[in-house]
Amino acid sequence: MELLKKILRRFMPLSAMGAWVRERRRWLSSYNSRFVSFYPAGHFYSPLPDFEDVEARQDRLFDRSRRDCPGITINDDAQRALLDTFAQFAGDWCFPEEQQSDFRYYSKQHVFERYDAMVLFAMMRHLVPKRVVEVGSGFSSAVMLDTDDRFLGSKTRFSFIEPYPERLYGLLSDSDRSRKLVQQCPVQEADLRVVEELEAGDIFFVDSSHVSKIGSDVNFLLFEVLPGLQPGTVVHFHDILWPFEYPRDWIELGRAWNEAYLIRAFLQYNSSFEVLFYNSFMEEFHRDEVHARLPVARGTRGNSLWLKKVL
Repeated sequence: MELLKKILRRFMPLSAMGAWVRERRRWLSSYNSRFVSFYPAGHFYSPLPDFEDVEARQDRLFDRSRRDCPGITINDDAQRALLDTFAQFAGDWCFPEEQQSDFRYYSKQHVFERYDAMVLFAMMRHLVPKRVVEVGSGFSSAVMLDTDDRFLGSKTRFSFIEPYPERLYGLLSDSDRSRKLVQQCPVQEADLRVVEELEAGDIFFVDSSHVSKIGSDVNFLLFEVLPGLQPGTVVHFHDILWPFEYPRDWIELGRAWNEAYLIRAFLQYNSSFEVLFYNSFMEEFHRDEVHARLPVARGTRGNSLWLKKVL
């Protein structure tokens, strides 16, 4: 514990370190500590990975060169055709790099970077949705609101469901706040009539906790919400990289997420949803085409997976 404190003093401000220590003590005295004491992290029966095992199998685990996933139709040709459609809007990209008063979105941040933002911008222009419901909000919300204002006549109806909206509120305008766009709660507790109203061409945008566990938003969305969407609704999931695996640098940061595995299983042999555009897949296998048609995407990693409800 003393060694840990020394490390914290080196890399963390005193105020933040004190809060971290208090939270650590609170957690150790809570029931939650049992979830890592029953089986420690990395144990065969623990949901948390064993990093030594990950390292031993890294060549296979982090191999992005495979072009297929059994049971999932990737729709390579259809994705490339949609990329051509997106290219029609590439010249209209007008978002600043630094924060400006007349834009909500700016690209100099590492939360929702240019490639994902460009595809979202183009998807909005292509679909011209009447309604957008977003679970997990922030810079992606800013892209959509700016796009609606500047290119779609401010006609899109938005609903944002976000339990921790501080980042979102920091990006919204005074006019946005007066429109009461935000439900500040987990999606499991939200008024989902806004989701039930989604129709063909509308967008259900999900940037979740990325964790499947008892009572989680990920389970609720996949088990309860997605099956009830109307055919033609377009669905987005964030931080889903090809081939439904997390990159090594995220694992090294301690992100033991598992949403991607659940989504992969959800899509296998599933005729009700189709892959519409997979940013990471397209970057891996059609990088030159992506950069030629969407020049602003250069230098950033694509983390978005776009699906369409077809049945």
